[in-house]
Amino acid sequence: MKRMGVTAARFSVVTALVLFLSLNAGAHKPVDTSGPATRDEPIVITEHLTSWAAYNELKKPGEVHYYRLEGVKRGEKIHLSLLVPQLERFEDFFPVIALLGPGMENDLDGLDEEIVQIMLRPKEGEGVIIRQFQEGTEGSFFEPFTQTRYAERQEMNIFAPETGTYYAVVFDPTGNADKYIFAIGEEEKWGLGDILTMPRIWWDVRMFMEKERSTYITAGILASGAVLIAIWLLKK
Repeated sequence: MKRMGVTAARFSVVTALVLFLSLNAGAHKPVDTSGPATRDEPIVITEHLTSWAAYNELKKPGEVHYYRLEGVKRGEKIHLSLLVPQLERFEDFFPVIALLGPGMENDLDGLDEEIVQIMLRPKEGEGVIIRQFQEGTEGSFFEPFTQTRYAERQEMNIFAPETGTYYAVVFDPTGNADKYIFAIGEEEKWGLGDILTMPRIWWDVRMFMEKERSTYITAGILASGAVLIAIWLLKK
């Protein structure tokens, strides 16, 4: 009976892993956003082709967040996209995304050049590409693992004209400030270590998405179920 209990436990673990991988076929690995995100102290992305998601927040008007993309090679695709929580207060929140880097021709997407210079202060030799939200491109996205919904804003796909360091940027020239999700890269790379952190990721994302009450309830149910299963297995 004990052997059957151990087998059942192993089967449960394998089933959970298979379920996780199937649910996260299009998932992004989370970026650590606990530190500064300034030009002098940016959030560093060392593998820009890997699919990352930064759950972050512009906390005050005029704030600009920088993500440094290191080791970008000429001809590599730089993919950026912006989402916001699909909640009522975000209906009029439209942050701007930008890419700063070598060898690029400026494309300000209709944004005033003076605003770009004041807010981004590009260095000599850096080109600036801007993408603003365009009306009529609204969309929504549901993430099954965390059971959260997102409103899609704009995206950018650029092939690096030169090898070097690029900066992906999020800001709002209108002075609005709130939460956003900034996706970088497209290649899914999940290892065992990433899988083991999924309970923490699930918790953090749901809290970010302001689902506190249902998260506490769900976590309590799951914890109680885990205890009951452990007791059942020990009795076998």
